[in-house]
Amino acid sequence: MRKNIVLGIFGLLVAFGLVLGAGANFRDYNADRSVHWDIVSDDNELIDLTPVQPYAYINDGGVLVVDISPENPHWPGYGNGLSPNSEYNFDEVFNVSNDLWEEGMAIVVRITSDNSVIQFYGADMDIHDSANGTVVYASDNAKNDVCFVVQNGDAVSVGMDFTVGNDAPGTINNAAIHIEAYRLGTEPQELVGKCGQ
Repeated sequence: MRKNIVLGIFGLLVAFGLVLGAGANFRDYNADRSVHWDIVSDDNELIDLTPVQPYAYINDGGVLVVDISPENPHWPGYGNGLSPNSEYNFDEVFNVSNDLWEEGMAIVVRITSDNSVIQFYGADMDIHDSANGTVVYASDNAKNDVCFVVQNGDAVSVGMDFTVGNDAPGTINNAAIHIEAYRLGTEPQELVGKCGQ
């Protein structure tokens, strides 16, 4: 079962002191100036997505949006974008929960990004590299293709790593993020034994 997420990330800017002051789980920061980000989503109700950070929210269209810009209706005026030549890491951007499947049914979830500069990890040590099954628990080992198991009634927090190149201020990068969920035991062969099963 597939869930295409278009995480709308417009104008992500996080100033170190600002994020810490807001109480967000901000892992680390290396920087130089501003870049804007856009990412895309579709809610099929096969899994439940819950924003965790103050700059993540579900918009009126049911789309999960991560927006650190003056346009964020829940956190207005606190950022204009990401800085060029920088890396931003957020331990808990959104949760994927297993409350919509029948009771007792565990699921295997796979998240991929078609942009290599947007990667995922799990600070709780529960997210794995889909290629080899190693745990991706920090920004230094984040991957753009990850998977994990979610037991019925549980949730997994997904962290995101954004690596910005030497983009000029005002640059907008677009990426599609896909989330697929499978009943445990029906996941594709390439995921068997690699997601914490």
